[in-house]
Amino acid sequence: LNLSQLKTPNGFTIRKAKPNEYRKVIQANDEAFQDLWGYSPKTEAQFQMWEQDRLFQPECWQVAWNEDEVAGMVLGFIDEEENSFFHRKRGYTEEIAVRRPWRRKGLARQLLTESIRMFNEKGMQETALSVDSHNQSGAYSFYLEMGYKPIREFCYYRKPLPVE
Repeated sequence: LNLSQLKTPNGFTIRKAKPNEYRKVIQANDEAFQDLWGYSPKTEAQFQMWEQDRLFQPECWQVAWNEDEVAGMVLGFIDEEENSFFHRKRGYTEEIAVRRPWRRKGLARQLLTESIRMFNEKGMQETALSVDSHNQSGAYSFYLEMGYKPIREFCYYRKPLPVE
């Protein structure tokens, strides 16, 4: 995969979100993830706590805009504490999402590419993400195509309880 040859699809701009646009980005993220297993939208209290978290790093976000609407995003971050502990330079390309009206236009590929470039410019030596391998959108295959390799798998189990 040659990341340098990708171009932003026509009609879209990729730029950072301004502070007064953070909620718009999160609302678009909630909308994009609404059909995924186990997802629930952020409450106002959760949003406020997240804004105070050390991993809330809008300077590492890549956001695709269609005029003033959020079309998609990668909400990246660098966990400096984790990097220091493990003696590595890793950026996280998480919350990769494109809203329904703009899917299948190459936005996720371009957003992820821009995120990887940005982390490279920041001196990171790798990027990582997590994904539900049974995600209906084909995300697992997409990440493999983008050069990511699985390093750890988690299993979630459930057991229905009898109704009494």
